[in-house]
Amino acid sequence: MLDPSSYSRQLDDYLDRHARAGTAIVPTIYHAVRNLTYASDGNRAPEAVIETGKGSCTGKHLLLRDLLRHAGETADVEFIEGDFAASMPVVATMPDELKAWVSSGGISDFHCYVVWQGGEREVKLDATWPNRLAPLGYQVNAQWDGTGDTRIAIADGIVRGRAEDVLERKAALLGTLTEKQIRDRLRFLKLLTEWMPQ
Repeated sequence: MLDPSSYSRQLDDYLDRHARAGTAIVPTIYHAVRNLTYASDGNRAPEAVIETGKGSCTGKHLLLRDLLRHAGETADVEFIEGDFAASMPVVATMPDELKAWVSSGGISDFHCYVVWQGGEREVKLDATWPNRLAPLGYQVNAQWDGTGDTRIAIADGIVRGRAEDVLERKAALLGTLTEKQIRDRLRFLKLLTEWMPQ
C-alpha cells in the first residue's frame, strides 16, 4: 500500500533533482520522466518507477501525472485502445518473434498518456519512449518544448476515457481481453522488455 507522505517526499525529491530553477517546469518534468528506461515488468506503481529508474507506459504516465500535479499543474491520465506492436518500428536486433509481431501487429493493449491543461487547451503528453531509442526509429518526442501535442505511442487508437485510479482502470480494461490476447500481450511485452536497449 502506498504511503502518501512517503510518496509525497519522493515527488519532492524528484522535482528537486530534475526541475531546476529557471527552466520551463512542465517540459523539464516531462523529459525527465520520458527518459526513464521503458520496461514492462508488471509493476506499475509510480514509486517503483522512481526507485528503479524504469517503467511501463502506465507507471511512467502515472508518475508524470503526479509530478505535474505536485508542481501545481492540472493533469490526468487518459487511456487509448489499439495495436501496440504495429505502432513500433522493426529493428534488426529484435529477436525474430518480437520482430514478427512488430511487422504484422496483433497486440491489443490499453496504452495511456497524460493530458495536461496547458494554457488555452489540453495537451497530450506521451512519455513512453526515451531518447536512446531515437536512432532505432522510435518517435521519442525529444523536441517537445511545452506547446502542442506529442506523438502517441499507439497510432490510430480509440480513446477509452480517463481515470483517477489508473491502476484499477488498467486492470479492468485488460480484463476485457480474450485469453489469447492476454497471453500474446504478456509474451510480447516480455520480449520487448528483454530486448529494450539500456
